[in-house]
Amino acid sequence: MDDALPPIPTPAAHGWRRIRQQILPGIVFAVGVAATAVIWTQAVAPTTMIGEAETVRAEVRSAQAGTLTQVSAKLFQSVRAGDTLAHVVVTDPQVVEASLGVIRAEIEVMRQTSELRTLLDYERLMLDLMSERVKLTTLKSQLYQAESNFTRAKSLHTGKLLTDERFEEAQNTRDSLLAQVKVQTELVARIDPELQRLASTAGNLPSPSATHPLRASLKLQEEKLRLTEAQMRPVALVAPIDGIVSLVNRRAGEAVAPGEPIFQITAAGAPSIVGFVRTPVGTLPAPGAAVEVRTRSLPRRTGTATIAQVGAHLEPISPTLLAALHLPVTAVPTELGVRVHVTVPTGLALLPGEQVDLVLKD
Repeated sequence: MDDALPPIPTPAAHGWRRIRQQILPGIVFAVGVAATAVIWTQAVAPTTMIGEAETVRAEVRSAQAGTLTQVSAKLFQSVRAGDTLAHVVVTDPQVVEASLGVIRAEIEVMRQTSELRTLLDYERLMLDLMSERVKLTTLKSQLYQAESNFTRAKSLHTGKLLTDERFEEAQNTRDSLLAQVKVQTELVARIDPELQRLASTAGNLPSPSATHPLRASLKLQEEKLRLTEAQMRPVALVAPIDGIVSLVNRRAGEAVAPGEPIFQITAAGAPSIVGFVRTPVGTLPAPGAAVEVRTRSLPRRTGTATIAQVGAHLEPISPTLLAALHLPVTAVPTELGVRVHVTVPTGLALLPGEQVDLVLKD
C-alpha cells in the first residue's frame, strides 16, 4: 500500500505574492541602480565651483561741498557715460552776493574819480561792460537758487504737501529771474562787439599807457569778476559709465559733503564671472582652460567659456557665494579661496550678480 500523499497544489495568488515580496524588490533595486548610474554619467557632472556674474558699480561724488540742484537722475534710469545727472552749487549765494557787492562798490569808486572824465570811450565802455556783467552774475546766482527752490516746490506740490499759492510764487520767481537773465545777457552781448570795435582802433587814439593806474585797476576788477563767476558756476556731476541709476542718496536742495557718494551707477551687463577655488587648494586651473557655465534660472542654460585669470593669493569668499554654498556668513571672514575670473559665454546673457555653476572640462 502506497502511503505517499499527493502534493498540494500552490495557489497562483500565493506565487505572485512571493514574487512581489521576495523577487520584485531586488529587480526594482537593480534597475534603479542602473538607471542612476546612466543618469549620473550622462546627464549630471560634478560642480567644481559656484560663480557669480560680476557686478560693476561706479559712484558719483562731488569733489567740493555745496548744494545739490537740477537733479535729473531718477532711480533705475538708464544713463550713458558723460550724461549730466545733477549740479552742485559750491558757493553760498550770500558769499557770491557779498563778493559782487565789493566789486560793484570798487567800480563805482573808479567811476567817480576825476581821472575817469579824461579817459577814452574804450575805458568808459569797459567799465559799463563790467558793471553789466556784475549784474548778470548776480542774477544768475539768484536764478540758481530759484531753480533749486522751484524744483523742491514742484516735488512737494506733486505730493500735495505744498499749497498752490506757494508753488505759483516759486514758479513766478523763477520765471522772472529767467527773463531778467535773458535781458541782461542780451545787453552784455550788445556792449561786447562795440568794445571789441573800439579795442581794434584804440591804437590810433590818444590814450593812457598800459601801465596807467586806472588800466591796472580795471584789470584787477576784471580778474576778480572772473574768479567770482567761476566760483558761482555749478559743478556738473556726470555718469562715469553706461548703466542704470541703482542708488540715489541725495535730493535737490540738500547739502553734500566733499567725497560723499550721491549716485551709484550699475553697469547693465556682466564683464566676467567670478568664482573661488576653496581651501584646501589642490591643483589650480590654468588660464585658457575650458569651463562649462550652467545657469540656475529656469530653464537652465549652458555655455562654454574659458578661464581668463587666476588669482595668486587667498582672499575671503564673497558673502553671496557663501550663502549659495550654504556656509555661514560671519563678520570675520573664515572661508578663503583663490579668485578665478571666467569669460561670459557668447549668447549667454547674465544679470549682474546672477549665480552660476562652473564645471571644469578635462
